[in-house]
Amino acid sequence: MTQGPSQERLYTTGEFDRWWEAQGRATALKNMLDPDSAKLLAWEAWRKGREQLSEATAHHRLQPARR
Repeated sequence: MTQGPSQERLYTTGEFDRWWEAQGRATALKNMLDPDSAKLLAWEAWRKGREQLSEATAHHRLQPARR
């Protein structure tokens, strides 16, 4: 039996931005952080995660053909 494509919801950019803001506010309130500090921390964590992902997948990038 094969599985079809996942039914995971895809967000438009605007929807994702609103979701991200809501998640940030909820996390800030839960951890008693002010929203501006929480936003900066979230951005830094996202950027660091992207850097690690880029390093981890660097060997998948196209390489010049050897002759």
